[in-house]
Amino acid sequence: MADWNPELYLRFQGERDKPALDLIRNIDVEEPRRIIDLGCGPGNSTLRLRSRWPKAEVMGIDNSASMIGMAKVACPGANFLTTDMCTDLRHLGPFDIVFANASLQWVSDQFNVIHNLFDLVGPKGVFAAQIPQYDQMPISNVMEEVVASSRWSALLGNVDPGYHFNADRSYYDWFSGPGIEVRMWATEYYHVMNGHDKIIEMMMSTGLKTYLEHIDGEGTERFIGSVKEGLMRVYPPQSDGKVLFPSKRLFVVAKKV
Repeated sequence: MADWNPELYLRFQGERDKPALDLIRNIDVEEPRRIIDLGCGPGNSTLRLRSRWPKAEVMGIDNSASMIGMAKVACPGANFLTTDMCTDLRHLGPFDIVFANASLQWVSDQFNVIHNLFDLVGPKGVFAAQIPQYDQMPISNVMEEVVASSRWSALLGNVDPGYHFNADRSYYDWFSGPGIEVRMWATEYYHVMNGHDKIIEMMMSTGLKTYLEHIDGEGTERFIGSVKEGLMRVYPPQSDGKVLFPSKRLFVVAKKV
């Protein structure tokens, strides 16, 4: 997979920050000493953590060098490390808050990774995660239909989009255990978009990214046109011409008690 584009990702920072802020508001650790932001991206979530707990030592990790480069500029008070959250991170020591905002969906073996990441949670600490429920959104069905169509199946039918989703009840089982208190909830954010092109622009840095890497030249425009046709069907314009783009998110806060 090609490296991420932080500038493209941040064009929709307002929409991307809302779930992170809601997750932070639901973490009941008064004065954490150490916080780690897993899959921190360009540092927008790390900055929010720093603002909420300015006295804490905050570390952000991401496997994208370009994202880490942007994060260092966005949040100079934090420490950043280019590494994969799926590797053994125990050498970093314990943290009072292990924070995973919209990053676990890029992990294929989430069961084992979540289990291993719990080793980073110190006594009375919290593992807080926000997971997009992309598979429960109409855009997911549109993408499946486009990729499986006669026009695109030969080129894209075997492409791994990179993201992975599981049943909500699975996340409860994976985060729960002896001495762990789990809270879960789901929220649907209605993003008000100035047309279907804006939905595509927002998704080009995430859900469309891997597919676009396999298409060259004029094929890109044709593929995006196919996706747009599907989006216009499942997300009809409102009376003022705007388009509502609901985004479903699952939240899990697991605290060691």
